[in-house]
Amino acid sequence: MSFNSEENTLMNSSVKLTISPAGVAVITLDLPGSKVNVLSQALMGELDTVLDVVAADAASAEPTICALVLSSGKRDNFCAGADLDLIDALQMQPSGVAYAACQKGKATLAKLRALPFPTVAAINGTCLGGGLEVALHCKYRLATDSPATKLGLPEVGLGFIPGLGGTVSLTKLLGVEGAMKVILQPLRTFDGKKAWRAGFVDEVVPSELLLERAQAVALGAKVHRSPTPLIQKLRRKALEGNWLGRKVLTWVANKGIYAETRGKYPAPPAAFKVMLSAVTATVDRAMDQESLTFARLATTPESRKLVGLFFASQSARKATANVGAVPEIKKIGMVGAGVMGSGIAYSALYAGYRVVLFDKFAPGLAKGEKVIESLFAALVEKGKLTRGVANQCLANLTIGADLSDLSDCDLVIEAIREDMDDKQGLLADLEKVMKEGFIFATNTSALSVTTMAERAWHPENVGGLHFFNPVHKMPLVEVVEGAFTSPETLAVLKAFAGKLGKTTVVTSDSPGFVVNRILAPYLYESIHLMEAGVPFQDIEDAMKKFGMKMGPLALLDEVGLDIASKVIHVLHEALGDRITPPSLISYFEEQKLLGKKGGKGIYLWDKNERRTGFNRDLIAWLDVLALPKTSGEIQDRLLLAMINEAARCLEEKVVSDPAQLDLAMVFGTGFPPFRGGLLRFADELGSRTVLQKLTYLSQVAGDNYKPSAMLVALAEKGEGFYG
Repeated sequence: MSFNSEENTLMNSSVKLTISPAGVAVITLDLPGSKVNVLSQALMGELDTVLDVVAADAASAEPTICALVLSSGKRDNFCAGADLDLIDALQMQPSGVAYAACQKGKATLAKLRALPFPTVAAINGTCLGGGLEVALHCKYRLATDSPATKLGLPEVGLGFIPGLGGTVSLTKLLGVEGAMKVILQPLRTFDGKKAWRAGFVDEVVPSELLLERAQAVALGAKVHRSPTPLIQKLRRKALEGNWLGRKVLTWVANKGIYAETRGKYPAPPAAFKVMLSAVTATVDRAMDQESLTFARLATTPESRKLVGLFFASQSARKATANVGAVPEIKKIGMVGAGVMGSGIAYSALYAGYRVVLFDKFAPGLAKGEKVIESLFAALVEKGKLTRGVANQCLANLTIGADLSDLSDCDLVIEAIREDMDDKQGLLADLEKVMKEGFIFATNTSALSVTTMAERAWHPENVGGLHFFNPVHKMPLVEVVEGAFTSPETLAVLKAFAGKLGKTTVVTSDSPGFVVNRILAPYLYESIHLMEAGVPFQDIEDAMKKFGMKMGPLALLDEVGLDIASKVIHVLHEALGDRITPPSLISYFEEQKLLGKKGGKGIYLWDKNERRTGFNRDLIAWLDVLALPKTSGEIQDRLLLAMINEAARCLEEKVVSDPAQLDLAMVFGTGFPPFRGGLLRFADELGSRTVLQKLTYLSQVAGDNYKPSAMLVALAEKGEGFYG
């Protein structure tokens, strides 16, 4: 097709082609009916057609196109990546189907790469996964300096690798070590400036100048690339340019990958192999190996489970349905400046909220302020924030001298001592000074939100926001719905936590909510194993072998033995004798053992909060003969207790569905993602096997293992939690 008029436009439903008077073809991706662009089959088919039009013009006797710009019609979104519904469908097909899909997508993008003139990707907003892969097929990439601009390749976190040429293209561009920093860190995203410094964006421009500058670059204007240090060039040549360097690179990379994955995740080492092939093989051969590797990985059980968790997290982010207009939260009151309170205040400041921090104890308030300042200082030191931006965040912090200083806050969060009288008293005091309609959220880990709200003037405005420690690192927040909590309050709390970058799981007001309710039997039974004489290290090793980030004894110390004791007491009161506090709990309390934060618990901790060995005084106090058990026996004792409690949580509707429960366990406890969650793991074992093992354990290890009614029913039908 030839374009002869001053301005020509070709319209499809998802892809628009416009030819400027200067001869620049502007391809605009704009998937209808969606806030973001995703690489659906329809969009890729239309892009293929449009590229054929451009290529035909370029091959004509009198071409009208001399350059191309690829852009987006969405606000703050270039392309969010592949359509995961399509990935989900491919995962249920033979790997050959996934391979063919990769090759088809690459054939389209090869047309973009083969055009005989400059091509520029104009990136504003989200550019992830397949979206970044498309951009990598252009000769140049321009990104805006907007905070909304985020680039990254998250595929390894879903159990596969970039499959549209991204693994190969990025390695060709940055070298193996540079590509590893993008591909093997799936949770990492780059803003425009960081992507420019890393070398896969050629220039950073203001949003309002993006298209103008992209067309100028397409027409020959010089880009302002980040300079590559000479030492980096020499290192790349030394490591990639000869067999010995590649051998060293392979040894170092594989060692690091294993240390990070412990061999549980097949995607990272497979991605590295493709990166290495991009150095040694032809482009076509490396691209083919990428497609084969993607197809093999995308159909593995690990990948299906990781994608399932991703869908659960997407579902958790959805706004609460059937709720009218909800008030906008602008100013936060934080009562309690301890570890949790200062962490929540920091997270709110980082998200752009104004925060008033109050604590009735002046030394604690001063310490909390210093903690917040140190967290921002750490971001500046690591280059994640400029000093100017950090100062702007800190300028939004007000230190309250009295509760009345919180009077105009829209939301007040409390993180004071775990005592019901204290919390109810605080709420009563706040109601005397606060503006009408404020929302009160408790960060309690075990106390009843409903009981807390009983004396409130407006109990419908009371709910729970249970953060996990350390707040700035832990991704989960339990949003707790008390008996009086209104749908509007629940929606506000969920939206607020979401703006802090947290994944939310809504739970009912049940003892321990969902995470602590299920985690308590795990920790409880680990204490029983200690008391029985099972070597401490064997307990730790068995669960790390299963895939846990740390053993249960280290987790007890991390949580705090005082907190763990409190939760077990609360659950004992609520659930009865099956959670009777072990005698070791009394020892923790008598000796005032706190765990990591106190320097002594089950482990001993140095001043840098590193473990230095087990607490020999504790071992001596137990004074029991060693009782060795196999890893399998230990895993059964701990995991089956959790599965049983999880089934009870579903019976009691503490959480809405199995996927949300699994999401809570992965994000809140470190349950290994490659297993898909606790209930996915249970389904893998099979309900009849779970029932058989629980029945045996209930006879030899106590009522905590008595099978729940739901498990009995599932086993009778031969069904799983997921159907």
